[in-house]
Amino acid sequence: ALAARGDYTLLEMPSRVMGRPMPEVYVADMRKELAAGNRSIFCGLLSEKLRECMEKGNQAMLFLNRRGYQSFVSCRSCGYVVKCGQCDIAMTYHLTGGDGRMHCHYCGYTAPPPSVCPSCGSKYIRYFGLGTQKVEEEVKKLLPDVKVIRMDNDTTSGKDAHHRLLSSFRAGEAQILIGTQMIAKGLDFPNVTLVGVVAADMTLNLPDYRSPERTFQLLTQVAGRAGRADAPGEVVIQTYKPDHPVIKAAAAQDYRAFYQMEFQRRRTGLYPPFTVLCRLLVESERAPEAKAVCQRLHEKCQDYFQKHPVQQKRVLMMRMDEAPVKLIRGKNRYHVLMKLFEHPESRPIAGFLSDLAQEETTTGCQVY
Repeated sequence: ALAARGDYTLLEMPSRVMGRPMPEVYVADMRKELAAGNRSIFCGLLSEKLRECMEKGNQAMLFLNRRGYQSFVSCRSCGYVVKCGQCDIAMTYHLTGGDGRMHCHYCGYTAPPPSVCPSCGSKYIRYFGLGTQKVEEEVKKLLPDVKVIRMDNDTTSGKDAHHRLLSSFRAGEAQILIGTQMIAKGLDFPNVTLVGVVAADMTLNLPDYRSPERTFQLLTQVAGRAGRADAPGEVVIQTYKPDHPVIKAAAAQDYRAFYQMEFQRRRTGLYPPFTVLCRLLVESERAPEAKAVCQRLHEKCQDYFQKHPVQQKRVLMMRMDEAPVKLIRGKNRYHVLMKLFEHPESRPIAGFLSDLAQEETTTGCQVY
């Protein structure tokens, strides 16, 4: 959008280096796999392609943008989901060194999984969802003799861990690399001829207006890891929404088609770049204090716009509410959220909010 407006200069690379072909992309409908009785996390095509790739002596990459073993722990009787005591976030089950614990990916808190539901006492407490550790386990079941490397925040926290794992894979010490978005871009492995996207819908379903754009970026970037040398590449995208326009555009590697579609959606929904989203975020260990400070900020914003009617015309929406994640690291969170028209008359508002944040920050309460 900025390039079309003239702020940027658009540079394009219409073909790969030395005229190499783009990878062939297959979109696997996981609904059909389920209907056919396939309960594996891999569709039949991806399983077949993985075996072929290994038989040819090539390498493969499997992408899933979620670490851990399974995404959350829930009660099948009452629906209770185990959350972190310090954050309003579901705990993720990790299977590390044979000692499975639940982890909070926001504050690092860990706890053993409950044997019964803490809410209703039911014994039907189960693990749901999917993480990179689970993918690694399933690969080892499918191809027990193949060496696998997993790259996520759990395996790369040590000194030089990134370099060590990537060097090992580049040297051919492992045939399959499993990872989160850290493996999706900027890597060049000549022997990688297959890329599998295990769950393309995971980022598409996030409650964020940018989720279609981020999904398209990740899919096209990780697809570009396949077939970067002489051998042609293949990509298998597993999804429950094979007809979704974002999935189709990513499979076709057609960024212009995606841009036109997303540009129109943003215009219709009044999202950036047609508007500006900004907020004042209040954090405090005491919820009443956070709410009171946020209420005071909201009132000051209302007073400001009454005194600046020209700027008020550029305000589409302003509201005070709990933040989407209302508790992180023991801090209660409230915010004043605004949506403004993209216009020169909207710019002074950002300066006003910045000054307001500095004025309201106290010892027990932080404003961002």
